[in-house]
Amino acid sequence: MTGLLAACFVMSLSCAGASAQAAPSADGRAAGTVTPTVHCTLPAGQGEATGPQEMTVELSPAVVAPGGKVHAKVTLGPSPATSGLSLEDVPTIPSLDLAMSGGATGTVTVRGAEFTMDIPSGTPIELPPYEGDFLVPANASGDISFTPVRTLTQTKVLGSVFETPCDVVDGGGSIGTVTAEGAGSEPATLSAPADPVRPNTAVTLGGSGWTPGGAPVPSLCSVGGGGCDPLKFSSNTLTIGGDGTLSGTATLAQAGAVPDGTYEVKVNDGTKEATAPLTVRAVAAGDREISLSRSSGPVGSVITVSGKNYNPDRWINVIGLDASGTGLDDSAVYVKSGSDGTFAVEFTVVSEAVVAVQADEGNDPATVRTAPFTVSTGGGGGGSADQKLNTSVRAGTLSMVQDGDTVDFGTTVLGTGSGVQRSRLNRVEVEDARGVDSGWSLTATLTGFTSADGGTIPAGAVRWTPRCTAQNGSVGVPVAGSPAALGSGAASLCRMDPDGSRPFTGGRFDADADLTLTVPGFTRPGDYSATLTLTLL
Repeated sequence: MTGLLAACFVMSLSCAGASAQAAPSADGRAAGTVTPTVHCTLPAGQGEATGPQEMTVELSPAVVAPGGKVHAKVTLGPSPATSGLSLEDVPTIPSLDLAMSGGATGTVTVRGAEFTMDIPSGTPIELPPYEGDFLVPANASGDISFTPVRTLTQTKVLGSVFETPCDVVDGGGSIGTVTAEGAGSEPATLSAPADPVRPNTAVTLGGSGWTPGGAPVPSLCSVGGGGCDPLKFSSNTLTIGGDGTLSGTATLAQAGAVPDGTYEVKVNDGTKEATAPLTVRAVAAGDREISLSRSSGPVGSVITVSGKNYNPDRWINVIGLDASGTGLDDSAVYVKSGSDGTFAVEFTVVSEAVVAVQADEGNDPATVRTAPFTVSTGGGGGGSADQKLNTSVRAGTLSMVQDGDTVDFGTTVLGTGSGVQRSRLNRVEVEDARGVDSGWSLTATLTGFTSADGGTIPAGAVRWTPRCTAQNGSVGVPVAGSPAALGSGAASLCRMDPDGSRPFTGGRFDADADLTLTVPGFTRPGDYSATLTLTLL
């Protein structure tokens, strides 16, 4: 996504500072409040935000055994992060990273349960209080101080998970202390592959000293233990035997959710946890390679082009080349690489000019690989000559324009007729020139009508029936929203869903809607107006 774009229609109607404090409570719980400055990175290309945020954390119990469980209650004040779009019933998962000092080092994560919330537009986002557990290290001893270092909010919108991390950049301090004392249980061990692993593949894990019959849950963490996220694994087959032996696999999420890097994999069975280093690399060791099922044949031959060591789940472009290295456009085919970085696709030799087959990953010149092919031909001729033609294509933007900014419903005379007025939304043209397959969504919200002397007409008095079509030459089929009453909730006018059968969607698309206004029978006479806001995401 490239960000949020907004436009407004005016509808008209004529009618006759940082602080820290921490102290144990009467029941032995450690509770404290800090107000650090946080820097948030907003999802979907919406930019960044920096500002103060109050954080209150209550830890219990005050004393735990090494490796013991601590319960945390987290209350966060309004975040400097805001949303450019008003959303309702958004599945949300909050978490907070706490850095340890004193009797233990490293970072622990307090992860709350998933809940749904309404997200207002342009207003600092405030999450409801949440609770979660974490385990102190098995080698902890003495007083452990906890300091907030990062919050992470995960929201599930339009079928994807969007992350808003907010790092503490100034101020802050400890929110409480927990004392580790006594003899802990035998620490668990965890083993993971030493070689790099690919996203969207099963990772074999093992270990000993776990809780027999426990329910192990894997998470992927930053080095040092922060940012632990179970959503980075799509599934797992982990089990713990009666002797405390851990075995099974955990399948990493797709490459888009798990970037290349060095991580720690953490497993928690409810009473014990352990970590092991894990390196994720989408392209395995070894160079990208392509091969042909045969290297010669007549025009019209259908051959199989295979490749390995590519990024998983990426579009691969396959095309024939002539003697000058120019691509023969009418020979091009496209295929998506598998989770193991391999691909195979049928390629037709369309011309005697073909001397090689080329494959690249997402038009990246660094990934270009070629294999020679000889066309079997007979007879003679007067020779041939080639000239190489070059051009460059660059990605554009997602944008929209509208034919006008005013919709007039005309005049309603109270007591006559049905009070129903009809009009039409000004045409909106959406242009998607990004050359990607991420799709887009065009929605609208409507305020209530008001008049100069205080009269009102509710926004729900307006209903619409959306329409949208693709202009000639566009790639993809847009989907019109359903007929609905308008209001503060985002109503769909038109959308383009990602299409896995194509390497990209794009072009120009027209959207408008029939509008119906039903004026309540007992409405104060006057001139009314309301604002309809269109948002392209």
